[in-house]
Amino acid sequence: MTPVCAFLVSTTQWRTAQLEGRIVCLGLDYAGVRAGLEGAGVEITPELWGDLQVMEAAAVAALRGRRG
Repeated sequence: MTPVCAFLVSTTQWRTAQLEGRIVCLGLDYAGVRAGLEGAGVEITPELWGDLQVMEAAAVAALRGRRG
């Protein structure tokens, strides 16, 4: 499975919080991500996990309205 496909499997596993009257994305719930990937039969390698974290950081920045 490609890292992008693995990320898409994980997209329902976001942790959020309410801050100053708005919902803020904190990042992925790693336990939920691991369970989802294992349930999909994905082998979780250190390389795949690192790729997911890179995509997570980019997504959090985008969701918070920042670049990079």
